[in-house]
Amino acid sequence: MFKNFIFLFPFALIPSYFFALALDLNSLETIVRKVLAVDVEVSFDTVFNSFSLITADRWLFGIVSFICMALFMPMLLAFIEKHMRIGSRSLKGIAKRINYNFISTLVILIIALAIYELWALVASGLIYASVLLLDGAARLVVAIVIALGMFLLLAYIFTQIWLWLPCLQITGYNFMDALVFSSQAIGSNKKRLYLAVMIPYIVCMALILTVVGICGSYDVVVPVFVFIELIYILLFLYCNVLMYTAYFDAAGEDREDLKKRF
Repeated sequence: MFKNFIFLFPFALIPSYFFALALDLNSLETIVRKVLAVDVEVSFDTVFNSFSLITADRWLFGIVSFICMALFMPMLLAFIEKHMRIGSRSLKGIAKRINYNFISTLVILIIALAIYELWALVASGLIYASVLLLDGAARLVVAIVIALGMFLLLAYIFTQIWLWLPCLQITGYNFMDALVFSSQAIGSNKKRLYLAVMIPYIVCMALILTVVGICGSYDVVVPVFVFIELIYILLFLYCNVLMYTAYFDAAGEDREDLKKRF
């Protein structure tokens, strides 16, 4: 990703911009402030808005971000596949690939969004239940444990379908056959893939909370937005690159981009 960042960056800029706009900074700041004060007595809406990608107040930005991802991801994935398969980093012909990759990318994005929003609803409900049922430090500890556990569960769920999209686009299988084949292809690499999905995700979430907490203490908005957009750019690119690198590794396909050229 970093080696080819200058080529990948343009595909992530616009989706990440609207993704950052969709984030409910007020709810996140409230969560951080409550945790630091050892007081997690918060409403369900505050918890859910901190997790959800499409909140009540900023839903329009969330939808625009989703549309941008559906438009830019097919081209980004086409560029990544082209580079890995033939070693070329040329942008020529990439725009035409949107017709081939668009439907599969859109369907997987819709499924991923539905899974995430359902996860956000369940996670928020469990955390809010701990707030209602417990008191004092126990409430904070249990809420944090539940949040971490739910993050680990989310990473596990997405690991199971992580190779689904590249399998669809490379093999041309239908959706169910591609899902079965991608699950089989992971094989013994499932643990490594899980760590590759989980660790960066949790690190990025921790960075976002840290940035929100620091900037919230000094009542600034622009720096926190810029930092969050940068984090989203890196996470967006990382996830897309990881899908194809993991698929090529699992399927045993040769990568021309790794070969030395003289």
